[in-house]
Amino acid sequence: MGLDAFVYCRCWQDGLATPCPAGPVGYDEDGWLALVQTGGYDGAADNAFYSWMSGDACPHRHMELVSEHVANWAGVRLFQQALRAAGEHRFPALAAALPDANGGSLPADRAAVVLAELDTYAGIARITDEVELIDEATGRVLMQYVESYRGVFMFGPGFQAGVDPDGFFVLDRADPPVTLFRAARFSQRPLPGDRVEFTVGGTRTVVAMRPVGEHGEPPPERLAVRNRSRSGGDFAYVVEPLRRLCAASVSTGSPVMWC
Repeated sequence: MGLDAFVYCRCWQDGLATPCPAGPVGYDEDGWLALVQTGGYDGAADNAFYSWMSGDACPHRHMELVSEHVANWAGVRLFQQALRAAGEHRFPALAAALPDANGGSLPADRAAVVLAELDTYAGIARITDEVELIDEATGRVLMQYVESYRGVFMFGPGFQAGVDPDGFFVLDRADPPVTLFRAARFSQRPLPGDRVEFTVGGTRTVVAMRPVGEHGEPPPERLAVRNRSRSGGDFAYVVEPLRRLCAASVSTGSPVMWC
């Protein structure tokens, strides 16, 4: 799950597309190219329209000049978090452009402003310090603090776990939640029955959950929370797809369609 987007090509507007066999087409109120159906919904016609659109309507698949996966939602939230740290007043169009859910669009005139702000953002030498949970042996990042998620990164039937500026934490699912474990540097050991033993100094805590950071490989033994300075270049994973989308929007006059 994440944020994707595309920009339509101009083949239909410029009369370069082949005729749609299902009937006339046009943009609906949300900016989507759609089959014009005046006599009620016709499923067969709708299927023929989408077949045409994804096939031989024009050289562009689905009539999209550019199609991008921007980031998963955690990546989008981290980018928005960094924007707030950098100062949303410095990047008002960019801050307003990013949606909070799938759907909606960004008009071409606003995309032009966002494009300029992206160039400025990418050049910032230091934006913020990011809180991360790492495998001490390898430096592999296991979790990152996402403010809008209150740091929670793992959910289970009886727990929720994550990382925040005060360290790694495990809470139960009571209301209000009770802290089962918290530490900035610790070790873990898997136990039978989907349990894990966390150790800090001589204190051991057993929690009914899977080890942190297993993901198909042996889980790390020693973990630690660190702060890492982030620059605009560290967010190229979001900046570059946004740049391509906005450039395509400016060149075609078509909006960026979030999906």
